[in-house]
Amino acid sequence: MLMMMKAPQNIKESKGATTSVSGRLLSLLVCPLTRAGLIYDARGMRLISLQAGLCYPIKGQVPIMLEEAATPLTEGERAKFANKPPPPSPAS
Repeated sequence: MLMMMKAPQNIKESKGATTSVSGRLLSLLVCPLTRAGLIYDARGMRLISLQAGLCYPIKGQVPIMLEEAATPLTEGERAKFANKPPPPSPAS
């Protein structure tokens, strides 16, 4: 039996961003290290985890959710994205 579930809204878009990656996919993704919500940065083509201090790249509309592929956030980036409300964590 196939069940349809409403996806959690745990991805916040940066200002002026247009979604080039499936919104449904983005709503399901969480940081693989902290399991917290992510911020979608369309301009930088990456997903940002403030809790982990990492940016996960998006290549060809596919998020690369591997710790080895992530880059650390700079202090400036952390401050820029920290002004946004924190994304909700998914229910455990």
